[in-house]
Amino acid sequence: MSDTLQAEYPVKVTNLDKVLWPEAGVTKAEYIQYMIHMSRYMLPHYNDRLLTVIRFPNGIHDKSFYQKNIPDGAPEWLKTHPVYSEDSHREIDYLIANNTATLLWLANQAAMELHPSYAKIQNLDQPTNIAFDLDPTVKGVDIAGFKKAARVALLLKAALDDLGLPSYPKTSGATGLQIFIPIAPGYTFEDTRLITQFLAQYITQKAPDICTLERFKKDRGDKVYFDYLQHWKNKTLSGPYTPRAVASAAVSAPLSWDELREGVTPDLFTIRTMPKRIEEVGDLFAPMSSRGVEIRDILHFIKYHPTGKL
Repeated sequence: MSDTLQAEYPVKVTNLDKVLWPEAGVTKAEYIQYMIHMSRYMLPHYNDRLLTVIRFPNGIHDKSFYQKNIPDGAPEWLKTHPVYSEDSHREIDYLIANNTATLLWLANQAAMELHPSYAKIQNLDQPTNIAFDLDPTVKGVDIAGFKKAARVALLLKAALDDLGLPSYPKTSGATGLQIFIPIAPGYTFEDTRLITQFLAQYITQKAPDICTLERFKKDRGDKVYFDYLQHWKNKTLSGPYTPRAVASAAVSAPLSWDELREGVTPDLFTIRTMPKRIEEVGDLFAPMSSRGVEIRDILHFIKYHPTGKL
């Protein structure tokens, strides 16, 4: 089965009846329709950012692979940005998702997880945000683990409020939580690392019973891993509204802090429920697309309080 959809460019779509999420019964056609509906909300968060994707050509339970370099035979109209890779000693042509047609093409490629860079291509050494990744030490999608991550997130929220920093939470789409802060231009990853490490140390000292900085899963017990290292050059987190390769066809959903306090769970936000939700509440991550806050005073504070104490 094939058809042609019109966006900014014609996008040929194929195998529309292929089931990508078997438990939820979500087909490629539904995924493409999701992208059509969500593109105007997604694009502000992906524009001019290097994109890493995970493709699942035959659904979430079959083989998958990461893709950074644009594949051979891709349409000429796709926008790319070359970046030299020190690891592979070659130039990688990253895809840039700047229009609806690109999102539809990605959906047809069964690129089911989208991971944009923290920095924009205009200056890849300067992130536009600070991100904290809270990762429960559980297998699969575990609601108890998510609720524990929510407890840690609310402690982080209180600390960020004390520092005068706005913060925006979202589900990872699986069990974790991610907290973002939009920052003004001119700061480096070295600057943001000072903040992420300081707050990670502070929160783990405040709640050592539920939070850890231990990188090895075998040594974490059932604690939430406060991953401050994930916010760095060439690393990524799942982007807003991207689907995830989980049975429920959950997506990475921006939340309000009130929802976290009230006990919301990640399984509520799926390819099938998110379009209606965003019509009702709008893009809760919209502030991430505007100019962020200055962090100069916070950096000065941390340099004189390096032990993780507010």
